[in-house]
Amino acid sequence: ETLDQLRVFIPPPLRSALATAGVFNSEDYVPMRDLFTSPSVSFAYERGWRQGFAQGGFPGADEEYKMVREYFEPVTVGMGATTVVDMSCATGLFTRRLAKSNDYTRVIACDYSESMLQEARRRINADPDLKKRDANKTRLDLVRCDVGKIPMRSESINALHAGAAMHCWPDLDAGLSEIYKVLKPGGRYFATTFLSTYFGALQNAEGGQTGVSRQAFQYFESVDKLRNLLLKAGFENEKIDIEVLEPACVVIRCEK
Repeated sequence: ETLDQLRVFIPPPLRSALATAGVFNSEDYVPMRDLFTSPSVSFAYERGWRQGFAQGGFPGADEEYKMVREYFEPVTVGMGATTVVDMSCATGLFTRRLAKSNDYTRVIACDYSESMLQEARRRINADPDLKKRDANKTRLDLVRCDVGKIPMRSESINALHAGAAMHCWPDLDAGLSEIYKVLKPGGRYFATTFLSTYFGALQNAEGGQTGVSRQAFQYFESVDKLRNLLLKAGFENEKIDIEVLEPACVVIRCEK
């Protein structure tokens, strides 16, 4: 029972391997995005969960944020009023960095999980730099929404970030199409996710079962699969750049 309570602190591949070995009850595993509606996962996210992504090649929040800021700069800095969205923001790990930069007029943090937004709000309110309203010129809003139904006007967003998120979206076609729709012409999309090799133990534990009601995550076997999803959403091939940080971190940069 104690081990089951600690399970949320263990990265998905290791947790699945332990479930396969009988340490945990694998039937209790919550699939896809529903996993992240759990208050326990919201609590754990910045207390070891997200740091565990280093095993997959993620360089860490500070370095990832530098990559995001650098990619967004040409379409945001010095461009007048600008709006940036942090989609599937979780606990606001990148939301806080985007807001504190003062590079943008408005930052909108979105997540499907109310418990994640509650934790994000708590961390934002506790951040001393964000408490300095006179020093911070960026308007910051938190919005609960489904990436497959983004409640924003078409062509209204300068840039959109989705960090370690796409593998949690049940309907990838709908999500990416919505992102393409809300981006302004020339707007930019920056995302990170995992190649399926990171989830190898988890896939084996699922016994080859497929479908969003049976899989814990979306599994991207190759860069080509991701590129095809982006093309289907409307992005042009020459405006898509996909980089792999070994062993399994994928960095996506797209321009509308």
